[in-house]
Amino acid sequence: MKQKKAVPDKKKKNTKKNTKKNTKKNIKKNTGKKLSFKKSLFIWVASFAVLGVLIFVFGKFALGSSGGGSDIDLEITYPPVKTISPTPTKVSRVTPSPTPEEIDYDSIPGLTNGMKYPEKLVDEKSRNIMFIGQDRVSGLYDTIGILSIDKKNEKLKLIMIPRDLYVDYNEKVKHYLELNNRVNDPDFYKINSAYLIGPYMKHEGKFGAYSMNFLAAILKEVFDIEVHDYVRVNTEGFVNIVNLFGGVDIYVPYDMHYDDIYQDLYIHLDKGWHRLNGKEAEGFVRYRQSNDEMGNITHSIGDFERKKNQLNFMKAFIEQHGTLSNIDKLPSLIGTLNKYMKHSIGVGDVLTSYIGHAKDIVINKYPIETFTVTGVNKYFNQRSYVVIENKNDEDND
Repeated sequence: MKQKKAVPDKKKKNTKKNTKKNTKKNIKKNTGKKLSFKKSLFIWVASFAVLGVLIFVFGKFALGSSGGGSDIDLEITYPPVKTISPTPTKVSRVTPSPTPEEIDYDSIPGLTNGMKYPEKLVDEKSRNIMFIGQDRVSGLYDTIGILSIDKKNEKLKLIMIPRDLYVDYNEKVKHYLELNNRVNDPDFYKINSAYLIGPYMKHEGKFGAYSMNFLAAILKEVFDIEVHDYVRVNTEGFVNIVNLFGGVDIYVPYDMHYDDIYQDLYIHLDKGWHRLNGKEAEGFVRYRQSNDEMGNITHSIGDFERKKNQLNFMKAFIEQHGTLSNIDKLPSLIGTLNKYMKHSIGVGDVLTSYIGHAKDIVINKYPIETFTVTGVNKYFNQRSYVVIENKNDEDND
């Protein structure tokens, strides 16, 4: 008796085939989502770097046109030596006394005489990026700020530090200043000169540049802010990036009209809402005063008001452009950042740390807080300083 050949169950075969096909399709679909999501996260990572751009133009900022990513001290230009006999003040409470010829200055802990800002600014587990800008004329870092990514409290915080902040250096730092004929230079006691001291001391740290290590150490000691990375971007990069994203909508609080042929700076903005392009945005964040056709000053704002405008611009930029819809701008953005940015962020940091932070920021829609460090305005040693006063100082007054 002949046995019938087993007929394959077409239904089962088709089901198996369809299952396999759907599995491949789902894998492809999910992979596409994953890649697309990673790209979108890079938008936020790059936006952190953009903060350096936004800040960099706040003074009269300019860097060399070399490629980005440098993390060493190159071409630091030191200002001429200025010697002014210090006048007694209540700021420095360490009275110089005779010391032995042989003293190990490097064994002195810290960099200041116990300077501490009285307010807690960041969560101890936050990720903090220092952004800096350099004055075109003096070479000083006249804009110093922190972008703090607070995962615990689900928020971003932008912190601005006044360039004239007085740093009460201890005897160790003063020793190195004295070796380089700077101990009586009043400008070296402002935080915007701190980066110049790092190479004097060959100050070691997590970065390749002594200047960045020293400045980061000051922020840690005074404000208890651990700096994880830093960013610097030049003015041309700022203009290009703002234009790349199609401008920024922002309210101009008063008329801004200023012409300066020496800086090639021309600001003409009327009070009210505007969509600013790159050059207009540069004028907005750099604005200090207005002048007439004869060059007479007709309106001026203080440093606090200018920083307020800067913070409002940064906040508007991030809120309007740190979105998933900007994925297609990623290649141009990365190209611009690489060309105009100096930073300490490596590829490994992006993959292991910043993608995770960016994911949280995008999904949970972190709000943005702004804060400007304050102090008491004081004049001594023929200079104006912003001085941090602790409660103990106030009690002793």
